[in-house]
Amino acid sequence: MDWDNDGKMDLIAGDTKGQVWLFLNVGTKEKPELARGKLIEADGKPIAAGSNKLAGTHSKLHMADWDGDGLKDLLIGHDNTIVFYKNVGTPSEPRFAAPALIKIPEGNFPLRPSPYIIDWDGDGKKDLLVGTEEPKVIFYRNIGTDKNPKLDRGKALDLKVPAGDAGSRWRIDVADWNNDGKMDILVGNFYSGSGQKAGGNVWLFLGK
Repeated sequence: MDWDNDGKMDLIAGDTKGQVWLFLNVGTKEKPELARGKLIEADGKPIAAGSNKLAGTHSKLHMADWDGDGLKDLLIGHDNTIVFYKNVGTPSEPRFAAPALIKIPEGNFPLRPSPYIIDWDGDGKKDLLVGTEEPKVIFYRNIGTDKNPKLDRGKALDLKVPAGDAGSRWRIDVADWNNDGKMDILVGNFYSGSGQKAGGNVWLFLGK
């Protein structure tokens, strides 16, 4: 993602302590070179477990405009919650307010949710896709407005997962992988146990 709106792709990453790191691209768009990481702050202090009553561990994150004001916000998934850090800065200098809880009818999200903001159903309003600890992706439709999202009850997407290879800790990205005008889903996972060496896969699910 382009953190500072300079046309170059930067990198943000969460960790097990709930921290969020920014690695600015000090190279070029064609040949990225990442600077030393620095902690992202919200409400005047570095984001981490305990920095706010809503801030937890195991940060899984996505940065995009959640509230329709044209600024990239930050959504972070923790153990069974997703919190929203509103960008109160500018396109080139993001600055985040204290977090607010993303609410759903079920009360809690599935274990260790990984959020992704996108208009999944093409109605002009941003929805929420969530990767989970289990091998599934949950779709939460926005039944509110683009500026004031309200999420409907979650529904698991019908993904054709090869038997025995699904793994866990699904982390997702959405892109038009094959340039056919349809949204595809990329899933990174983790596997271990039963005598096998720990590792991971990246799965591609093409849009129908």
